[in-house]
Amino acid sequence: MQQFKSNNYSNILNDNIEFESGTIQLIDHLGGFDSNNRNLILDQLNNKNIKNKIETMYMSAGLKHEYPTLDISFSADLQNNNNLKHFTKYNIHPRNDFNNFICSFNGSDHVSRKLLVSILEKFGYYSPEYCSKNFTYSTGVLDGHISDYLPDQTRLYRKFFISADSEDFFQTTNSFGHVQYAHHKNIYNLENKLTESFLHIVSETMATSYVPFVTEKFLYSIVTRGLFLSYAQPGWHAHLEKYYGFKLYTKLFDYGFDSIQNPVERLVALLTMVSKYRTLTKDDWRDLYLMEHDAIEYNYDHYFSNRYLTHLKQYE
Repeated sequence: MQQFKSNNYSNILNDNIEFESGTIQLIDHLGGFDSNNRNLILDQLNNKNIKNKIETMYMSAGLKHEYPTLDISFSADLQNNNNLKHFTKYNIHPRNDFNNFICSFNGSDHVSRKLLVSILEKFGYYSPEYCSKNFTYSTGVLDGHISDYLPDQTRLYRKFFISADSEDFFQTTNSFGHVQYAHHKNIYNLENKLTESFLHIVSETMATSYVPFVTEKFLYSIVTRGLFLSYAQPGWHAHLEKYYGFKLYTKLFDYGFDSIQNPVERLVALLTMVSKYRTLTKDDWRDLYLMEHDAIEYNYDHYFSNRYLTHLKQYE
């Protein structure tokens, strides 16, 4: 069995690599998918006419359609061991008491994270006490990202992300002692920020990709009994509900943004949708939170009972 992780996918792209017999396990995000649902790693394997069984952490139905000659399957255990099981021993959290509107945690400097922290700042939702940003960038770089996705509407959409004094914010970092991949430790650094915030905007891995990929990030809210929405790939929330069995918070949130393909438009729609809650009082936030009590408790139990894993395994 050969395992390839996100930090060594370049090996697969090397034309001289030789694959052993047996299963090939592709761990993590594979570098994402383009708007045609194509992926560089799978393209390379396809071009090499690989006959090995290939296990991924992506649901395989769409991949089999795009790559009919590859023997691709989804592995629930691969996904669980690498992404989902990190919080199984965390079962006591602080009381949910809302002093803040939004929290969001942004580690690496992916395009989607630059977009997310920029719009949070522009909307006035970025609080250094509750939002992290472990990278810097320039106004020109961000302007380029917006232009890449909306070349004909850059001037319009940059208004949601960039202001006259944005450069100062873009050039600062703000960290909470984040330890990459140490989620069982990071939860203790973040638990108070999560339970004191009305909403967690999950900064999912590679939100500019076009195929849903679920990581552990939403579980920070599940295990602290919090509300969350993810800036993720199109269809991510519907995917989480169908394949993982978690409930969405449909009494409070309109998930129409989830079906928007363009990542910049999707992010603007997400933040615009939640803006109606910004000016409410702490008591109002508490009342709204209680409206989703049943779904919150269901998701908490769904995770700690391991029902999510049983749910996943039926799609292997």
